[in-house]
Amino acid sequence: MTLKGAKPKEIQDHLDITRGALRSTISLDELRNEGHTQARTGRPLCYTIAEERLLIRHVRLHPKDTYAQVIEACNLSFKKTTIKKILKEYGIIN
Repeated sequence: MTLKGAKPKEIQDHLDITRGALRSTISLDELRNEGHTQARTGRPLCYTIAEERLLIRHVRLHPKDTYAQVIEACNLSFKKTTIKKILKEYGIIN
């Protein structure tokens, strides 16, 4: 509707949306590829690169350790599922 020359107030009334939603949609329109939605960045990581390297090094040196032993030895603050995800990225699976 914007390309056809409609005013923002007309679009807002026709689609029954808020002014902020309309403004952000119009401003982000050039960034979209043929009208497809943009991917979100996702949640930030709960660990640092140094913790990841420490985890990988410990697991490679001590492959028989349990997850609880790894968490205690490396003094990690994240959960077992996060450890599994990191190890899977490096091709270390049990």
